Amino acid sequence: MISCNFLTKIHDALVDAKGNTAPFGGINIIFAGDFAQLSPVSGKQLYAHLDLKCCATTQGQKTISGRLLWLLTNTVVLLMKIMCQSGPDNEGFVECLARLHEGKCTQDNYQLLQTRVITTSARNTKDCEWKDAPIIVCDNESKDKLNIRMTTAFARRTGRTLHWYHCTDKH
Repeated sequence: MISCNFLTKIHDALVDAKGNTAPFGGINIIFAGDFAQLSPVSGKQLYAHLDLKCCATTQGQKTISGRLLWLLTNTVVLLMKIMCQSGPDNEGFVECLARLHEGKCTQDNYQLLQTRVITTSARNTKDCEWKDAPIIVCDNESKDKLNIRMTTAFARRTGRTLHWYHCTDKH
């Protein structure tokens, strides 16, 4: 989920911190992730093809710098064994993820994924099997509403008093 621009920011911060102009301030960096998962929220992916016409802007230059920094990676280790969803109960889901990664999903894969969609009809968070599951949403408004709803439900479920504290940051 790191964009080219963000990688440039990491590089710049390490160069400043270390006082060394070598890539990433001369320190070794270990990148870990799954390129088949979420793209950066904004900006170009590290592996994206870049149009060199974007060089005319400062942001464009940072994007290209980040891409070039990424291309300096000289050792890659691919982890091939799925560990998070291991076990016989998850074989169908693991197969589905592999097909999704390749862009070759079947109707059965689609049906399986549909069983994991939280619908608007699933309002009762008290007995819901996903009540403590991480949920990914696409915008801050949805995240804020979901956090309020799930925090309130957790407080009710555990018999705890919920306190809200608000702050205003000043610079």
